[in-house]
Amino acid sequence: MNFSCKRRRFMRYTCVDTAEFLYPDITEYQSGGDTVKILTPRGSYACAQILFSEVPGTTLKVSFEGWNPELYEMVPVYVEKNQFLDESNSAPHIPERVAPYYLYDCLKPSEGSVKVGENGVCAIYLSQPIPADAQTGTVCGKVIAGETEIPVELEVSPVTVPGETLTMIQGYNQNCVCLYHGVEEGTPAFEALDTAYLKMLRRMHQNMLYCPGPNVTDLGDNRYQITFADMEAFMTKAISLGYECFNWGLGFRRSWKESAILIHGMESMSFECYCYLAQMLPALEAFLKKKGWVDRFLLGVADEPNDANAMEYRALCGLIRKLAPSLRLMDAMSFGPVHGTIDVWIPLNKEYQDHKTEIDTFRHYGDEIWYYDCCVPRGGKTINRYMDYALLATRYHFWASYRYDLTGYLHWAAVNYQPGQDPFKQSCPEHHNADSVTYLPAGDTHVVYPGEGEPWMSVRLEAYRASAEEYELLRALAAKNKEMADAICTSVCREFDDVEYDVKAFRAARNRLIRALED
Repeated sequence: MNFSCKRRRFMRYTCVDTAEFLYPDITEYQSGGDTVKILTPRGSYACAQILFSEVPGTTLKVSFEGWNPELYEMVPVYVEKNQFLDESNSAPHIPERVAPYYLYDCLKPSEGSVKVGENGVCAIYLSQPIPADAQTGTVCGKVIAGETEIPVELEVSPVTVPGETLTMIQGYNQNCVCLYHGVEEGTPAFEALDTAYLKMLRRMHQNMLYCPGPNVTDLGDNRYQITFADMEAFMTKAISLGYECFNWGLGFRRSWKESAILIHGMESMSFECYCYLAQMLPALEAFLKKKGWVDRFLLGVADEPNDANAMEYRALCGLIRKLAPSLRLMDAMSFGPVHGTIDVWIPLNKEYQDHKTEIDTFRHYGDEIWYYDCCVPRGGKTINRYMDYALLATRYHFWASYRYDLTGYLHWAAVNYQPGQDPFKQSCPEHHNADSVTYLPAGDTHVVYPGEGEPWMSVRLEAYRASAEEYELLRALAAKNKEMADAICTSVCREFDDVEYDVKAFRAARNRLIRALED
């Protein structure tokens, strides 16, 4: 193996591809080099990461010549275990490392200096915004770290990332903002933080959010006063920040083993629940029509239906169609006996691959297909965004979307820390879902950290962002030369469980994609 580290006085450094995780106890990387070299399209970010070792002192000053990137101190976070993994279900890069260990996943904005660890190691992440109208060509610059000068070669391609066509929704829990930052909802402090979190999710091209439901007052005798003040305020703000679509979940299971679906505390097939739905659903439809938001809204019926509640789920979908026929329906689910019920199908990635023929039939008859992942699939070779997988397992998410023509992606948690969890110190918290209790795999609860008075993004959020942009570039190339786009994609991402983990091979494919669009 040829590892590249360059000595400058008493400090060592290595410039590592941003498709590879960094660790404070590892100083040599196969993608490492002594120069920052970046090829970027316009309408994106030119990014780099550098790990320093044998650093004297407790802080390292960083400045730039010839370019002006955002500077982030890479903060190590703890991965305490490889939840659900053992020798029986492990594969190359799954896990990438055996826990426990620390990982540079958190990115803390810095004004010019970064903290050095007790072992003399620190790392920085650099991100230069490249506007859609940026001048093309090559810029040479420097990163000046202490007394060390690191050369930078930044090439801006004439290719521009197209507008978003992929729909992405990841769970954003405003209660986490209140709890972890000590603010109250509705206060100016909360509003400022809420805006910062929403803008950060937009950075990774998330364009859909879970929204609040109706404001309901029980008047007795199965009569209700129903308004939509919370939904309207939330959607209005989010639309102003660039969000396009919204989802509200109507029903929830009581148990994974029971058929009952609960809505507003009532069993969905009860007379009382019918009376509620007969008032609420037409009111919701009328509200959305009045605001011109029907096309922006997708109603979740009951998350992750299974064999136990499939019959009730099908009946509930029919009732919704009767009471609010213009509303589109969606849900995340495994493959099961609920065909013909909804408009947007969101199977687990592994479930889609295992039942591709059947699920593609839904698309043939007019439905839309997305995919999701969460605490499963785990193990084997299927990609997921876990912190103990290779970072490329996150980066390939939307290459796979292109590969299968899946037009949306859902994850339950961009910001959804669990009770008592410190995401800097605990990556595998306890999680309750109806009558199921488990411990989650590392990174399943978040891609944003609760920083000091602000959100701090993660390396995985940046991998999502880059992947979403590459999805749009693949689609743009496919419009010109589909055979070439498919060949570039499948050179590194063939199936959800068959991807290339050689970082240099990935970078070559990504750069080939940009060059193909230049022709």
